[in-house]
Amino acid sequence: MSESDEPVAAMEWLLNRFEDDDDVAYAEVGAVSQTKTDLVVTENGPRSELTFDEAGVWCRVFSDGAADYRYTTSLEEAVLADVAERAIRGGKFLAQVDPARFDQFTTHRAVHSGWAANRIDDVPLERKRSTVKTGLEAAEDVNLKRRRVNYADAHIEQTAATTTGSTVRTTLDRASITCILAIRDGPTVRRHAGSTRGAAFLDELPDVFAAAAADAQILAQAAVADAPTGETTVVLSPRAAGQLFAFVSHYLEADMAEMGLSPYDIGDELGPESLTIVDSVRAGSWAAQGYDAELRPPTPVHLVENGTVTHRLHNTATGAEADILPAGNAVHSLGFEQAPRIHARHLEVEPGDATRTALRNGADVLVERFDEPWLRDEFERVQRSGAMPASALYARDIDRKTNDRTDRGCAEFPIAEGYRLRDGKRAGRVEGVSLTYNPLTLHKVTAIGDVHGTVTGVDEKHKSHVPYAVTAPGVRLTATLRIDG
Repeated sequence: MSESDEPVAAMEWLLNRFEDDDDVAYAEVGAVSQTKTDLVVTENGPRSELTFDEAGVWCRVFSDGAADYRYTTSLEEAVLADVAERAIRGGKFLAQVDPARFDQFTTHRAVHSGWAANRIDDVPLERKRSTVKTGLEAAEDVNLKRRRVNYADAHIEQTAATTTGSTVRTTLDRASITCILAIRDGPTVRRHAGSTRGAAFLDELPDVFAAAAADAQILAQAAVADAPTGETTVVLSPRAAGQLFAFVSHYLEADMAEMGLSPYDIGDELGPESLTIVDSVRAGSWAAQGYDAELRPPTPVHLVENGTVTHRLHNTATGAEADILPAGNAVHSLGFEQAPRIHARHLEVEPGDATRTALRNGADVLVERFDEPWLRDEFERVQRSGAMPASALYARDIDRKTNDRTDRGCAEFPIAEGYRLRDGKRAGRVEGVSLTYNPLTLHKVTAIGDVHGTVTGVDEKHKSHVPYAVTAPGVRLTATLRIDG
């Protein structure tokens, strides 16, 4: 048996084990073969680099209506037997009140070959290192105390099957960088870029580095300005707006609603009539997937139309409860170590008609990027960052044990890269200020820009690390700013 056949054989062994067990109502099993590269480059040159292969199997097993998720890189039969036993017991121990329902009739047979014209693992390590090292040199003239780039890629081949007869094979070439430019006596510029277009990603990197260096230079040369507080007219760049819309999209995930954490119901007004948000299927996006963890093909979901919430994001179990066909939103965690989660793939926010000049004229503050938001509700902070079983409906049991929380959906967004505006132009950078968000904040959007940009990154949801991407225009709104601390 070849090395590439071993994970498939392990998958088939697990699938047979679950099909023969009366305690298992339903299971999904996947075989994964990955070729990975991890590279760290600083101002002093390459710090570490590693290329390696990894094979493993994952499974999500429903027993007594609840689910447990497991991943192992050990393919020996004794280990697989232990994984199966633990997964079955894990579902039983949850004692989930409402059992999950499953589609017992639809059978999927498909192959998705990915969006890469050229595989990322066919690119020599020397070229990857040289591309990153040369790109980092774009910031040589900026007054920085630290420069660092984390580069990672993986060529992933996956075969997945379910106990209801579905089988898919997919290929994915996912690559990304995280660039950190720490300004001396100033803030830090952070940029993430990612793609599933394979080797083509490397051709995009010179522009990414050049743009990051230019942003860092402007920020480094700007003097610190007094930041206004209280109700303020704020302009969000496409990057900052994308971060905000990514945050809001979490409240449109069905399990967040089941947990009682979402302040938005279907039919609620989220923002102005000019606001439309779609969770799209963009080929080659950092967050793209050919089939999700439940072997469902991704299809677009219109989340907000004309300012009104029209849909939520579902997986198979929550979709069955709501009588809605799932659209492929059970997204795998990067690396497969943690359970898949209900999540957006690539949010598209429809642009408006306001020019950049119109957005900025008369505004007080320009936000180029936020740091991670701080949730005001302690229960929400704990639940979103803590571990959660692989069954979305378990969230409903948590909601039954809690009371209404008036601070749900409220957060402070620290301004990481921002400027004071006077006459529509930058007049110094602002520091130590946060934008206050509540469920009515987007009602105060007064203009949406005609030019959009894409922001990418990694969300952590219940310990799972999920890729996200948002293409959004800049927006102008009235918001409350407050001094940090």
